[in-house]
Amino acid sequence: MQSLSKKLAAVTAVAAMGAASLVFAADGQVQRHFRRGGALMQVLNDSQKAQAKTVFQQARQSAQPIRQQLMDTRKSLRAAVEANDTAQIQKLTATEGNEMGQLMAIRSTAFAKVYQTLSPDQKQKLTELQQARQQQRGTHRHGASQKSAS
Repeated sequence: MQSLSKKLAAVTAVAAMGAASLVFAADGQVQRHFRRGGALMQVLNDSQKAQAKTVFQQARQSAQPIRQQLMDTRKSLRAAVEANDTAQIQKLTATEGNEMGQLMAIRSTAFAKVYQTLSPDQKQKLTELQQARQQQRGTHRHGASQKSAS
């Protein structure tokens, strides 16, 4: 019985570490989006780009305390994993998910503000760019899965 609980604790720890690594990657994607703007920046005129830069800078500033909380939560999660404290792992992963949600809400709100400045033609062009990018990712992933299957 004790062996089963040790295995369960080990699986929980591995899952928590895996989730933490995914969150690290997601946080990096949020930060890259603020810097680059993706397809959105390709359809904006110079005036809109200046406005978008301001909106995304404000969003980045409002997200800063949450990113700091997220880093603290991750440190605590690592300590909980090392201590094999499954109750604390559950609590901290829920907290981490909430913090990630707050960051995504800030990002989405900033994007919505900029999106509202687009003309119908710009919105259409943005949609086309996003669809092309999505299709390209799908093709890349499909090709990678075929390679790994052979």
